[in-house]
Amino acid sequence: MLPHSHTPQTPAGPTLGLTDFVDPHWIDFALSHINPLLSVQRVKARVVAMTHETPDLLRVELRPNRLFAGFVPGQAVPLRVTIGGIVHERYYSLTSSPKARTLQLGIKKQPGGVVSGYVHERLRVGDVVELGAAAGDFVLPREVPPQLLLIAGGSGITPMISLLDAALRCRNVQRVTLLYYARSVLDFAFHQHLRALAERDSRFRLLAIPEAHPSLQGAPSTEHVGRFSSAQLDDALGGLTPDLIYLCGPSGLVHSVRSELDGRGLTDRLRCEYFALPTAGAERDTEATIEFRKSRVTAISKKPSLLEAAEEAGLQPRSGCRIGICHTCTCTKVEGVVRDRVTGAIDDRPGSPIRLCVSEPLGPVVLDV
Repeated sequence: MLPHSHTPQTPAGPTLGLTDFVDPHWIDFALSHINPLLSVQRVKARVVAMTHETPDLLRVELRPNRLFAGFVPGQAVPLRVTIGGIVHERYYSLTSSPKARTLQLGIKKQPGGVVSGYVHERLRVGDVVELGAAAGDFVLPREVPPQLLLIAGGSGITPMISLLDAALRCRNVQRVTLLYYARSVLDFAFHQHLRALAERDSRFRLLAIPEAHPSLQGAPSTEHVGRFSSAQLDDALGGLTPDLIYLCGPSGLVHSVRSELDGRGLTDRLRCEYFALPTAGAERDTEATIEFRKSRVTAISKKPSLLEAAEEAGLQPRSGCRIGICHTCTCTKVEGVVRDRVTGAIDDRPGSPIRLCVSEPLGPVVLDV
């Protein structure tokens, strides 16, 4: 080898790779015949285990290829499966630790659910699926405060698992209480993990509350029975005020908790996530005039979200999860007033960024779309 001082110097410039000359989709197609996990741009993952946490909730363990960029506890990841030649995508919460070598998703079978039905009925260990990038703001702050309250209902427990594990790894956390609601004792997913965690760490308290009295041996805690109530919240708080409250579950639970927290002046401490937006698909009572400035289209719509109104008008703005997680549909609101259907926050600022899928128009709106 020549000494470094004699090495020929060449002008710096962009490095060309195979994908500069060949369509990466064609490369992926060719690589898939060698190894289904190989790809130059797509995150693929092999199913390594499938476990029923409840009769209708599966814990799916995946080993992704090296293109997966990781996630933050509380986030969700889009799972893409091909059914009848059509790619379908749904977001599912990650229940594993970011440091684990495999990923775990909690997937509840939904009535009529295309992707969840496929996973429960047709997906098998050894199959390969595609994943998108993890997304979502339902995460812990950089500085985790001492007192946390988590409230979950049904499959709303899934984002709480990684949040809880991450919180208890923080030394300054003094107490974490989980209020966990389910229809029956058979519907408490991840209960063995949660019970073991409560026995191992005195900072964690689990209140698992079924709607009806349990009759099975080894049933979860039955300090309370029934739906969310003020008395249950009092017990969970134990006279202390939580620094942050995380809430995920069906719309009925979310509405009840929001109302109770509002009466106690604690709404500003609430972080909330939906798996399905309230009144999804239902039209509003009043019409709104929406101007899509870039597209030179003006529409009058009763659709509950600006994304649905845009699609009704024949537009196809970029979108992903459709429930406010991925931010793919974020655009600039030039003027007008909208309400965030997840947080309830009103935005009347000109030139503010909004998510089309969770923004409801409260009057005339002008969008940079």
